[in-house]
Amino acid sequence: MSLVILAAFAGTFAIACAVTALAVPPVIQLCQRRGWVQHPGGRRAHAHPTGNVGGIAIYAGFVTALVTTSGFGALDPALRRSEFEVLRIVLLLLGSMLIFLVMWLDDVVELSWPPKFAAQVGAALIAVGPYLWNHQRYPDVLGLPTEARGIILTAFNAPFAGQISLWNISPWLAIIATIFWLGWMSNTINWSDGLDGLAAGVSLIAALMLALHALRLDPPQTTIALLPFALAGACAGFLIFNLPPARIFMGDSGAETIGFILGVSAIIGGAKLATVLLVLGVPLLDVAWLIIARTVAGKQPMRGGRDHLHHRLLDGGMSPRQILALYCGLSTGFGLLGIADISPYAKLVGLAFLLLIGAGLIFYASRRVAAHSPGGSR
Repeated sequence: MSLVILAAFAGTFAIACAVTALAVPPVIQLCQRRGWVQHPGGRRAHAHPTGNVGGIAIYAGFVTALVTTSGFGALDPALRRSEFEVLRIVLLLLGSMLIFLVMWLDDVVELSWPPKFAAQVGAALIAVGPYLWNHQRYPDVLGLPTEARGIILTAFNAPFAGQISLWNISPWLAIIATIFWLGWMSNTINWSDGLDGLAAGVSLIAALMLALHALRLDPPQTTIALLPFALAGACAGFLIFNLPPARIFMGDSGAETIGFILGVSAIIGGAKLATVLLVLGVPLLDVAWLIIARTVAGKQPMRGGRDHLHHRLLDGGMSPRQILALYCGLSTGFGLLGIADISPYAKLVGLAFLLLIGAGLIFYASRRVAAHSPGGSR
C-alpha cells in the first residue's frame, strides 16, 4: 500500500477529528444560549445543565472529511471511486442529513415516536435509492454482477450455511432487510448513549474495525475504507469533550446519525455485518434484553429508562470511567475477533463467549443493584 494511500487514510481521520473538535466549543455556547441543554436528573448523572446537540459538531466533521475525500482520486488511481460508489456516497449524505435534521429537532422539542420512526424509514429509503425501482444488477471490476444502484443489503454470511443471497430470493426482501438493519443500528447507538463517552467510544471502535476489515480484503477496498475513517475521526474529536465528566452530549442528532452511518458502512463493499455485531455485541444484547424484560413487565419497550446495563453497573457501584473502559475493551477484543483470519467455527465460539459475557454482566449488574437498593444486603 503506497504512502499516498496511507496519508489519505490519516488525513481523512485527522480532518474529521479536527473539524469536530473545533466545532464543539461554539456548539456548547450555542446550546447554552438557546437553552438546548439537558438538566440533571433522569437517566443522566451530570451535575450541571449540559448541551445536548453535540451531533452538530460530529456531523460537520464527518461531512467535511467525506467531501474532502472526493478529491483524493487525483492523488492515486486506487483512491478513485466508481460511479456506483459516488452514487452511494450521495445517497448516504442525503439520508444522513434527513435523520440528522429530524433528530436535531427532537433534541430541542422532544418529538413523539411517529416522526422519528418516519425519519428512520425515510433515511433508509433514500439510502436504497434507485434500487427501489431498478433491480438490475451491474458488473463490478471483476465482471461479476454484484453492483446495484443504491445502498442495499444483498447478502450475508451465516454460520454453517455460507452466504445467503437476499436478492436471489427477492429484491424486495433485500430492501426490507436494508431498512430494518439501518433502523436497528440507529436505535442501538441511540440506546447506548446513556453514559458519558459510551456511544462515541464504541462507535469509534466499530468504525475503525470496519475500516480495517475493508483493507484486509483481497483486493483491499481503499475507497470504501475512507467512509468509516471519516466517522472514526468525528467520534474521536467529539470524545475529547464527551469523556466523563462530559462537557456536551451528542443527543439523538449525533447517536442516530452515527448509527445510520455505521449501518451503511457495514453494507457498502460487501456485507460486514458480523464485524459490527461483534463490536456492538454488549449494547445489542442490552437492547434485546430490555425489549424482552420491559415487554414481560408490561412496559413500553421503546421508552427510555434507567434499566440499561450501563445504568445498572453505575447504580451497582462502578464508576463511569470503569464502565466505559469495560465496554470499549470488550468492543475492541471482539472487533478484532470479527476481522481475524480464523475459521467460522472459532468465530462462532467467540460469539458464544460474548453471549456468556453479556449474560454474566446483566446478572452481575442486577445482583449489585439489588444489593445496593433499600432493604438489600451489602
